[in-house]
Formats: sequence, structure tokens, C-alpha cells
Amino acid sequence: MESDYLSSAMAAGDSVLVIAVRTTRVVTDAQARHGCGPTVTAALGRLLTGAALMGSSLSGRDRIALQVTGDGPVRRLTAEAMSGGRVRGYPQRPDVDVPLNARGKFDVAGLVGSGSLHVTRTFSDFQPYTSAVRLVSGEIGEDLAHYFASSEQIPTIVSVGVMAGPAGVMASGGLLLQLLPGADETTIRDLESRALALPAVSGMIREGAPPEALIDAYAGALSPRATGKHDVAFDCPCDRARVIKAMLGLGRPTLESMIVQDDETEARCDFCGDVYRFSRTELREIVTDATT
Repeated sequence: MESDYLSSAMAAGDSVLVIAVRTTRVVTDAQARHGCGPTVTAALGRLLTGAALMGSSLSGRDRIALQVTGDGPVRRLTAEAMSGGRVRGYPQRPDVDVPLNARGKFDVAGLVGSGSLHVTRTFSDFQPYTSAVRLVSGEIGEDLAHYFASSEQIPTIVSVGVMAGPAGVMASGGLLLQLLPGADETTIRDLESRALALPAVSGMIREGAPPEALIDAYAGALSPRATGKHDVAFDCPCDRARVIKAMLGLGRPTLESMIVQDDETEARCDFCGDVYRFSRTELREIVTDATT
């Protein structure tokens, strides 16, 4: 399986931003870590791809988190992008599923249901800034485009897709096209028409198209100029020290109760599924150190 990466370009005289990404390995990793059912894999994969696209310009400790909350079976999907092309995410209920839709495709909208999309941006000052919009379809790509139009007033096209089968994830990726200040308003309509006429992004990736080919397919007529490229991977910064810090946040009474009740305490990272185990002795030392 080829490695995942993201490419960006400016087009139409630098008035249009174009970003394309391949996330096949990322989604394969997420599916394996969380034991996702087929439709959950498609939904989480789309959100992880959207996070990678929206986080393409992050630097330092900046990060962006996307959370889709709905009344469908999966309940909640979370994805986060960090600098350097690192992404991670998880579903609240990974093992649920719904039938294919009328077109024979994954019914991501039915899995998600009605609800909202929350976008939280955290910059170097560690102050989070959150915006929320209602879901317009539950299909993820359309909802991300609606977020840009509603919360940031930026005309944007977002196309994200996952192709999967009994053998696992076959292809995943996405494309973001965004009008910059001073852009011709007719450009976005031309791009929308082209997007409707082209095959699905996941299908193009399945056929071997790299991110640069996606950019050319969607915006080649606008003379795109390459501006960047970096690897993308599922990556979680959790470690034992971070888990201990989180456990201390539970408070001493709760930790002492855990010491009495169990010989071993287990903590699992929601984002990556890694499990950290602490013996009764280790947990008692953690409480003692925190107290002193």
C-alpha cells in the first residue's frame, strides 16, 4: 500500500486554494485500531480526511478538532489534525452498522442522523475557539463545506470519500477547493460543475491517481501552481505520562477507590485505542507522589 500524503496548490492567478490528500493508510489504521464496521469506517474515514485537509497549514502545537454529533446509531465521530500531517480519531460506537442506501452506497447520512458539526481550533496560546453548525446532510463533505460557508463565509468545495470492501479499505482521500478574497465568483460555480462531472475522489485514488492528479483533474484549467507537499499518517501523542496526568484529574477519592476495588487499573486512549495498565502498587505510588 502506498504511503499517504497531501499536496496543495494555488490556481486561477492565486485566487483559488486547492488541496488534495490520500488517506488510505490512515483509514485502514483507524479501522484496525477501533474495530469499525464498514459504514463506520466510511464515516470516520471521511471525517479524518476532512481534518487532514483543514489542518494542512497547521504548525507548531496548533491543532483542529472536528466532532460530528447526531441521533443516528454511531452517535458521535471525532477527528483531530495536528501539524506535520498527523491525524487521529474515533467513533463513539464503532461496531454499529446500517444497510446500504438506495444507490447501493454506504449510508453515512443514516449512520450519523440529524445533529451538528463542531470545529475547534487551538493555536499556540492553547485557547480553543469553537464554531458549530447544523448538519445539512450527514454525508460529512457537504457538512464541512456548509461550515466554511456559514461560519467563515468562504465559498468552499469539499469532496471526501472512502472505498471499502470485505478485504478492508481499498482507497480513501479528499479534495478541498476554496475561493480566496478577490476571486471571481463565477469560478466556484465552474468548479462545482466540474466536480459533479468527475468520478468520485475515492474511485480516482483506487485507480492509482496521486493527489497531484486530483488537483489537475479538478483545477487543471485554472493553471494550478504547486505550493506544498507533506506526509499524512494516523498518529496519537498519548503516552504513559499523559495518561497519569489525566488520571490525576479524577481526584484522590476516585483513585483511592480504584486502588481498593481492583488489583489492576486499565486506561484506554479513545483516539488510538492504546491500553495502559497500572498495578495497585503503581496506582498507590501515583496518588502518593501527587499528594507530596
